[in-house]
Amino acid sequence: MNQRPKLTLILPLLVIVLIVVGGIVFIITQKNNMTTTPSLSTDNDTSVAATQSNVSSSNSSRADHAVQLLTDTEIKARLPNLSDYPSEPKRIVVLEYSFLGDALALGLMPVGIADDNKPDSIIPEFTQQLSGYTSVGSRYQPSLEAIADLQPDLIIADDERHTVIADELNHIAPSIVLKSRGESYAENIQTAQLVGHIVHQDKKMTQVINTHLKKMADLQSQLAATPLASHSVQFAIISDKGMWLHGPRSYAGSLLNYLNIKSPIPEQTDEAYIATSLEQLIAADPDWLLIGRYNEHTIYDEWKSSPLFHQLTAVKNDQVIEVDPNYWALNRSMQSAEHMVAELLEIASSSGKEGLSPSIKESN
Repeated sequence: MNQRPKLTLILPLLVIVLIVVGGIVFIITQKNNMTTTPSLSTDNDTSVAATQSNVSSSNSSRADHAVQLLTDTEIKARLPNLSDYPSEPKRIVVLEYSFLGDALALGLMPVGIADDNKPDSIIPEFTQQLSGYTSVGSRYQPSLEAIADLQPDLIIADDERHTVIADELNHIAPSIVLKSRGESYAENIQTAQLVGHIVHQDKKMTQVINTHLKKMADLQSQLAATPLASHSVQFAIISDKGMWLHGPRSYAGSLLNYLNIKSPIPEQTDEAYIATSLEQLIAADPDWLLIGRYNEHTIYDEWKSSPLFHQLTAVKNDQVIEVDPNYWALNRSMQSAEHMVAELLEIASSSGKEGLSPSIKESN
C-alpha cells in the first residue's frame, strides 16, 4: 500500500540525479578536451577520423569577435611558390564545397567538384552560378581517375582529407592543400584570401571579402536588436546515429560567436563537433536549439518520448527550429554565412508567430 507514494518521490529524484551527473560529465569532458580526440568530421560522418581544431593564434578567442585577416606578408609566407601555379587557371577542380564558394566568388567555374555524388547538397547560391561540372566523387575519397580525365590546371584540396594523396594530385596538376574541414568562420575567410592569392586574384578577393564583411556588420546590427541577442543559441546535427553539437570552434559555432550570440557550451573546448547524449544536451540547455537533420528518422525523434526531453528550455518555449544543414554544416562559405544570419533574423522575427519559411520550421 505504501510503495506507490515512495515511487512518486524516488522518480523525480532519479531524474534530477541523471541531469546533474550528465552536466558534470559534460563540463569535465569540455575542460579536459585538450587531451581528448574528437570523433567526427565537419559534416558529422561518424565513419571519418577525428578533427583537431588547429586554430591559429591570430584566431584565438577575442573579446571583439572580429575577423582578423591575413596580411600580405602572412599570405606570401604560407604560399611562397606562387609561380608554380597557373596565372589564369581555366580548369579548376575543387575537393570541398568551401573552395567552390571561393572560386565562384571570383567568377571562376570549376570543371570538377567533389560533391559526394549528391548534387542536391550544393546550396542554390552555388548551383545558380554553375554552368555544369563533373562530379569527381566523394570529398573523403575523390576519384583520382575522374580528376585526371578532366585535365585540370589547378586542384584545390583539403589539408585534412587530402594531404595523404597530395603527391598523387600533384602528378595530375599543380595542387594546393588548404584548410576546410573543421575550420572556423574566421579561418574560412582567411582561406578565401589564400584561394584568391593562388589564382592571382588577390585584389578581387579582397573586394569580395570587404563587401561580405560590410554586409555581415549590417546584419549583425539588425540581429543585436532581436531576442536572440540576449539568449543562448546552439546548432546541432542530428542523424540516425546521434546528435553532435557544433561548439564555439566549429564553423556554425564560431559564426554565432562572431555575431555576439551566446553559446551554452564552454568556450575553452577545442572540439568543433561534440557527440552528445540527451543528458548532456539538458546540461547545456540552450534557450534556442537549431537542428540540421541528416535523416528522416533520427535519435532526436526517439528522445522526444523521454521525460527528460521535456526539461529542455528550448522545448518548453517552442524554440527548437530545423534549419538546412547544407548551409549550416556542409557549404561553409561567405555565401552560407550571409544566408545563416538572414535565417537567424527570420527566426527572431517569427518568434511567437505562425508561418516560418519552408527551410525553417519548428521541430517539437
